[in-house]
Amino acid sequence: MRNSPNAIVVEQIESLRRSNSMGSLPQSQIDELIETAVELARRQRDIARALDSLGSRWPGVRHALNELNRLTRL
Repeated sequence: MRNSPNAIVVEQIESLRRSNSMGSLPQSQIDELIETAVELARRQRDIARALDSLGSRWPGVRHALNELNRLTRL
């Protein structure tokens, strides 16, 4: 899965967690974390919808798989 240009990667989050334990993070980094959380929540919602659309008929399964492929290649 590709990250959007504004997404924070796991290693950055761990670094920010350590920095925050020593003192407060700057507002810009807090805003960046919130934006990443929002993006992840949207992706999770979209993937859940695609999975819910899976039916017992092949065309529904094919559509859901195509949608999952699209969602994970963002």
